[in-house]
Amino acid sequence: MMSVYKWFASLLLIAAVALVLSACTESADAPQADSVRVVEAAAEPDPDVIRIQLDWLPNTNHTGIYVAIAQGWYAEEGIEIELLPYSGVAGEILIDQNVAEVAFSFPTYLPLFRAQGLDIVSIAAVLQTNPTEVAVLADGPIERPRDLDGQSYGGFGGPAEQPQWEWVVRADGGAGDISGVILDTAAYEALYEGRVQAVEPFVTWEGIEARQRGIELRTWKYTDFGIPDYPGVVLVAGRALVDDDSDLLTRFLAATIKGYEYAVSEPKRAAQMMIDIAGEDVFPNLELVFESARLLAAQYYVDPDGRWGSQTLDQWRGYTEWLYEHDLLLDVDGDPLEEPPDYDAYFTNDLYEAARASLN
Repeated sequence: MMSVYKWFASLLLIAAVALVLSACTESADAPQADSVRVVEAAAEPDPDVIRIQLDWLPNTNHTGIYVAIAQGWYAEEGIEIELLPYSGVAGEILIDQNVAEVAFSFPTYLPLFRAQGLDIVSIAAVLQTNPTEVAVLADGPIERPRDLDGQSYGGFGGPAEQPQWEWVVRADGGAGDISGVILDTAAYEALYEGRVQAVEPFVTWEGIEARQRGIELRTWKYTDFGIPDYPGVVLVAGRALVDDDSDLLTRFLAATIKGYEYAVSEPKRAAQMMIDIAGEDVFPNLELVFESARLLAAQYYVDPDGRWGSQTLDQWRGYTEWLYEHDLLLDVDGDPLEEPPDYDAYFTNDLYEAARASLN
């Protein structure tokens, strides 16, 4: 457990020291889009600026933002959007340091930062369900997760990553003797080349890309092994901004709802809008973008009522409770939280419901 804390504490320390530089640093693993400052013909002389921290290179998780920019819906709300390129620093840290107002994040990370004292909350669910799965080569020797005993996976080094892999292997009847190698996005090529035996892809992106390349994967959902589902991607903001300028975030969400719900009804056109703004050089495989957009529109963007952005207490309680029960929520001293967190405090629907009401 101490190794998990050291990883996370180091992340916070490094981010605090290198914040300004890292906010401008390009990814070394792939071509990086420049910071995109989108200046629209705003409805007011001095539009409010919202800086959005992306969680990686522009991709289909971000489509609704680009659609709302292209359609001028942020401008109609008196907002100017500045897209910050991925820098390797978690969005929660950049919000806490006043580098961004809104960030793309994940329920696998937000609870860890909140346990460390960062008062960041989710303001909308980008994806309603978790699109990541355990994956191995279909033609390889791994037929079940328990076969991963004594093997290695390629990962990103998150605090919950190793315990989660061990849990899956044990839940399938194995000993949980699996080791991780931190490779970031190079993990997928490592799997294809046989250097690791398992990875955790987004089936909405890397899963599609593998199939397009003729690589067949065998995958398992985490829910099959007792790990609760959760909104795959979320938009987060600081509690102070939520409380002090709810009108700004309500207007932001009103335009964003329109953007994502357009992406549901017109996935190909929405994807093209993103490509046009971000630049074709960011997307070497355009068919991957279009196919991913179709899959997200069909299965991930909206809740059963067809609404993008909604969140529930059950969604947040399930996975966060799993983290708590496995002593993965550590305080600033590196000790597991002694009492369950307030799961209601992890998200707010107030801004979302106000934004939706404004659209009616």
